[in-house]
Amino acid sequence: MTEAEARPFSMLSPRKTLLFTALYLVQGLPFGFFLFTYPLILRAQGLSLTKITFLSVVNLPWLVKFLWAPLVDRYFWPRLGRRTSWILPMQLGLAASLALTGLFAMDLGINGLILCLLVVNFFAATQDIAVDGLAVDQLTPAERGHGNAIQSASYKIGMLGGGFGLTFVLQRFGPQACFYAMAACVVAVMPVLFLVRGDRTAAGEAEPPMTWRIVFSAFSEFVRRPGFVWLLVFLLVVKAGDAVANPLYRLCLRDSGFSLSEINWVMNLLGIAATLCGSLFTGFLMARFGRLRCTVIALSGQLLAYLGWVYLSSGMPAMEAVAVVAVVEHATSGMITVVVFTLMMDAVAAGAAAAQYTLLMSLHLGVQFLMGIPSGSIVDFGSYPMAFLVAAGLTLMVMVLLVPMRRAKVFHITG
Repeated sequence: MTEAEARPFSMLSPRKTLLFTALYLVQGLPFGFFLFTYPLILRAQGLSLTKITFLSVVNLPWLVKFLWAPLVDRYFWPRLGRRTSWILPMQLGLAASLALTGLFAMDLGINGLILCLLVVNFFAATQDIAVDGLAVDQLTPAERGHGNAIQSASYKIGMLGGGFGLTFVLQRFGPQACFYAMAACVVAVMPVLFLVRGDRTAAGEAEPPMTWRIVFSAFSEFVRRPGFVWLLVFLLVVKAGDAVANPLYRLCLRDSGFSLSEINWVMNLLGIAATLCGSLFTGFLMARFGRLRCTVIALSGQLLAYLGWVYLSSGMPAMEAVAVVAVVEHATSGMITVVVFTLMMDAVAAGAAAAQYTLLMSLHLGVQFLMGIPSGSIVDFGSYPMAFLVAAGLTLMVMVLLVPMRRAKVFHITG
């Protein structure tokens, strides 16, 4: 089926909208706190940018979650449901690990903190496997554009709560209260699992075959497709520029003399609101213009934003200029996320939705996390403008990649 033939667009039902909004929102909450707020605390304590960006090692479970994703596809309690059997206990584990981290936060050294955050991310990453599998199971091809817009937007709203909202909690009550608040939000979302439909396995129904066999078979078929190499390269590098630049925005402003409150309002509230709008808008834009044109628009906006940051970081930027560049960058970043998620859903095979989607997601996130680690070193041994120029160069390379991708028909729906 070509992309033009796949233009029919379906809105999600209120039930699916509420279900996936809540599940993805709670996943973005701790991520927003650790990405946006916590690095500023560490910077205020005197840590170098190299050490701060190295702490992204706590995201390791997100990189290797494909190793246990087949277990999530294969084993479950039929009466509870194939995906719910994993989502519910992982949410309980996530809430408990956040609460315990908050309880011992004041007594933890850097190694203890890393260990606790690895446990938190293990529960969050495993829950994500099951939630992604649920989305792939229940979204039809016509719903994928809108569904992934809802998914991305909800995750960004969670990040907004973890970044913007918890900054106020941090300033008034300290870091312990932030961990307790995140744990309470996870527990509060659990009742939405009653909205899941068609997840239970009837008595006597055959169990799914061992998932790794299906994954390897489906992946082998995927490899033989004409556009496989280009799609894989695209998934690996499309967020490379964002990986370098994203950890540095707030630290750059902090080092330029902006207050924590100013950074919170401009980057966390305004920036993430722009990401939310970009994500939601892409679902409708994709239905009208298709995947390829959305990708071109988003990458072009990203390139302009990184060049804007090169200029801003070269002097003492005005708040108004920062706001404009931040809105462009965050909005186009949200657009790219929706495109990537949609292309991955197009590629996965039935019967191994969670495992194969997770494998593609791990490959996609792996480069993003790994390239974010040395971003602080680029600044420590060079400068902020140099780091943002690297991000712009990486984005330009991705734009060049779209030419062979189009020829290989990567943007045509395959599933």
